[in-house]
Amino acid sequence: MNNKYHHKRNATVQATVLMPMRHTSRIGNRSKFAQAGMNATEQQDRAQHTSASNNPTQWKKAIAGMLLAAILLPLVGWFALAGLGNVWIDNKQLNTFYTQIQEASHLPNGQPIVRTIDMPSYVADTLLAIEDHRYFLHPGIDPVGIARSIWVDLVKGNKAQGGSTVTMQLARNMFLTHEKTYIRKMKEIAISANLEFRYTKQELVDMYMNKVYFGHGKYGIESAARFYFGKTTKRNGDIPTINLAETAVLVGLLKAPEHYSPFKNKELAERRQSIVLHRMNTLGWITNMELEQALNTPLIYAQHPVKQNKTA
Repeated sequence: MNNKYHHKRNATVQATVLMPMRHTSRIGNRSKFAQAGMNATEQQDRAQHTSASNNPTQWKKAIAGMLLAAILLPLVGWFALAGLGNVWIDNKQLNTFYTQIQEASHLPNGQPIVRTIDMPSYVADTLLAIEDHRYFLHPGIDPVGIARSIWVDLVKGNKAQGGSTVTMQLARNMFLTHEKTYIRKMKEIAISANLEFRYTKQELVDMYMNKVYFGHGKYGIESAARFYFGKTTKRNGDIPTINLAETAVLVGLLKAPEHYSPFKNKELAERRQSIVLHRMNTLGWITNMELEQALNTPLIYAQHPVKQNKTA
């Protein structure tokens, strides 16, 4: 009996001992499975965190790509536009004129040539203040000026009203007509891109100042200075140099040379002069004192037998 009891007891003890062991084994298996699940979750979280941390880099790359495209596309378009401008340019005429402006003292027709480097600085400043004050900031085309021009055209119903830079005016004066059409304006833009690609800003101003019309058959600012005031635009010349007040009169003619001619309407010419001088002052290109001095400078015109118009 005792042996049986002992045997049974041992079996019970064995069962008691074995059962927890089997139970512990299951827990261990489940723990490993749970641990594997936890590891997978942690890996997923880390992957999401890594992906999230990479997003700023991806955005930076995307932004950099867009900025690069924003820079390159206009450049490619600009070079294409410059190439198109060559279609309407007479290269022989352009090269000859450029060489004459840079090297000669007179054109073949006797017109005197003066370069901006030989003029007082206020001569070019006066011109740019009223015609193209952002000249050194744009590549021959002023988006602000063109946008304003288009708006005026739409509101007033006119065509191709204003908006031309100095380079565009040079393009028109050399190679195009003065008809007011959008086609001509597009040609101006293309030729301007070509000219800006070929020449420096100073070279373009030199060509413009010796090409533009000042009324009464006079082309170039030097011819105009001699015709209207009997003076020169050159510093230290054989004759007196035009002053700021006289320069403003000449530059004021460019809007409508015959209309603002002091020989036809002195009061209108001097009204236009005042606009030019005040524009320079607004831009900060002349001081208040210089403005007052110029406005109070007596204007003595050369004597020419030109019929006077009534005040407009």
